[in-house]
Amino acid sequence: MGSGFQRHNLVHSVVIAEALAVLHELQFALDMGFSKVILESDSRLVVNNIQKSSEDYSESRPFTWDAKNLARKFQCCRFQFITREENGAAHALAVEGMRAEGIHSGWKMRL
Repeated sequence: MGSGFQRHNLVHSVVIAEALAVLHELQFALDMGFSKVILESDSRLVVNNIQKSSEDYSESRPFTWDAKNLARKFQCCRFQFITREENGAAHALAVEGMRAEGIHSGWKMRL
């Protein structure tokens, strides 16, 4: 299990911040050597865009594309939407991070 938040000085979109959080989670799991992961996010849009087999024309496309490519490095990788209440720790980290300037993405991963 791991958690964290990252400051994104040039990011002014919550959707982009959420997509970046997904990338951070995937990279963390790879760095830890895990081969099977379930990634949970409270951004339904980001999860849906990652799960789409059709073209994604949203602002988060470059990041969801990277997430799809990183996901292929795992034996099994599943993405699922959960509510903000169910993802309380990650939301608390993002809120704490937002007290400073810029947008932050909070993430928590159970492996």
